[in-house]
Amino acid sequence: MRPDELPAFSLTPRSLRLLAHVARHKLIASDDLAALDGGSVQNAKRELRTLWAHGYLMRPEAQLWSVAITGPQPMVYGLTNKGARLLHSHGHRIDLDIDWSENCRRSGVAFIDHAVARSRLMSGVEVAVRGLDDVDLLHAHEVIALAPPATRKARQPLKWEAKVSDNGKMVPASVIADDLFALRFANETESYFLVEIDRGQMPVRRHTNAEEEVGGKRRLRTHYKHKLATYWHGWKQGRPLQQFGVEQLRVLTVTTSVERIRTMLDALREVTGGKGSELFLFIEEEALRKANPLEALWITGKGRECRLTE
Repeated sequence: MRPDELPAFSLTPRSLRLLAHVARHKLIASDDLAALDGGSVQNAKRELRTLWAHGYLMRPEAQLWSVAITGPQPMVYGLTNKGARLLHSHGHRIDLDIDWSENCRRSGVAFIDHAVARSRLMSGVEVAVRGLDDVDLLHAHEVIALAPPATRKARQPLKWEAKVSDNGKMVPASVIADDLFALRFANETESYFLVEIDRGQMPVRRHTNAEEEVGGKRRLRTHYKHKLATYWHGWKQGRPLQQFGVEQLRVLTVTTSVERIRTMLDALREVTGGKGSELFLFIEEEALRKANPLEALWITGKGRECRLTE
């Protein structure tokens, strides 16, 4: 509930930057916004509370439902229509046809949890790159702007499609990545990454009949092995070049535990005939709390450790 007596508010460059960060990430925790702000954490959170009190930001109510289980967590913010209009009036490119307020209001606990995990990774990458002189970050919209025309025009440009082997036949499959970014290095090379956020709610394997009827076609049901298979077969079928105009990319998975990574690696070996694949990098969220995404050690699909800058 917003306060009856509003705190004093004057629009500043910091206010607009914070609103722009929220607009880009859709839902993001106050700690991550403070890190993106780069100044005093206390001042950033005070500014967020003021923007919320004046109706430029929302706090999804569903985040409060899990407090009894998780304990107090950083406040999560989303943009309101009023906030979107303010950004637009100050020259920010933002879609005013979206009902920002309603999208935020409808967000459930699972959706918020997933969205915040994604924004935590992506804000961590952005902050880490700021500290490097020889690396630049390309956000998803910048990578897509350089992609082939079909991807630029697509309603879901991160939808990855492939023909996947199942029970001796090839069936159509697709996944929609949670995000996309690239690192551009001083030597003019680039590394591209699709992002998958796994919150442990999807089974890694499905031991029952793995297909279902969708629109008259047989398609694989959703489980993480299916995602791995779709990415791997798509990579073999030249999907990186077709979709993004790049020869190589890697698929990052942020998940909930080391044990779940082990299970995913086992599933990947089943997909790849026991070989594993360097296409994939895995990390559990606790490791990202201890180090930023560029310094953290990720586990490749062949079981070795590496960093995103290698």
